[in-house]
Amino acid sequence: MRNVILRTISIFVGILGVVAATSRATAEIYDVSTFEPSPFICPSDHSTNLTVILELQPGAEKVRLSIPSGYFDPRVKLRDNTTRRGQVLRIHGEGFTPWPPELLPKRQEGPYVGILLTDYIPMDDLAVHHASLIRGYTATNVPEFYAVDSILGLETLVSDAPPFRDPETNVYSDTDLHISRNSSGQITDVITCKKPGSVPYPGCRHYMESPLVDFDIGYSLKLLPHWQDMSNNARAFVSCITSNSL
Repeated sequence: MRNVILRTISIFVGILGVVAATSRATAEIYDVSTFEPSPFICPSDHSTNLTVILELQPGAEKVRLSIPSGYFDPRVKLRDNTTRRGQVLRIHGEGFTPWPPELLPKRQEGPYVGILLTDYIPMDDLAVHHASLIRGYTATNVPEFYAVDSILGLETLVSDAPPFRDPETNVYSDTDLHISRNSSGQITDVITCKKPGSVPYPGCRHYMESPLVDFDIGYSLKLLPHWQDMSNNARAFVSCITSNSL
């Protein structure tokens, strides 16, 4: 399951739409100074849970997820034991509770987060992949990158090579790449963010992995200072809903 790169294009287009909507709506009227993170707590009531089976590769192991129904878009009717290649969930960023259905069309009224459960290549390779995209090089010809510390406790990957400029638009790369490592030096989080001013409402995509399923969450750039809260809650949330592999 571990060595599949960005397989399902339609899923990624979908999550990009969620991220764009998240960033656009959140940035318009949401006051990020009111963000109050709290640890995610697994719900004790499983009576409304739906079972989603992720088939991350044809013929390979499947992953069973038991997810409270409130995390799904109420406009989409999902059957129990549905098999999918990936699953998008709608989340309130402060405590990773379900996004209130009455606010679904009003995501600007709080820290809306979209989370995609799917499968990625290992985090080290994913960092190289995004570095090649940002600098416009192929994965086999990436210039030397090095990390500089940021005030957020992340490492920002930079290079002495010239920034990539799109030959069609003449626009330079508008994305920053951040990583976080554990005490052993392994990359645990890969975060790509649109630079301030590059688009009207810049957002971030935050990639993580777990033993059974990988995940990326999309949120406004304004919420990047809370990336550790997002990381901790996302890992706790995925651990809570992941039943077992099939």
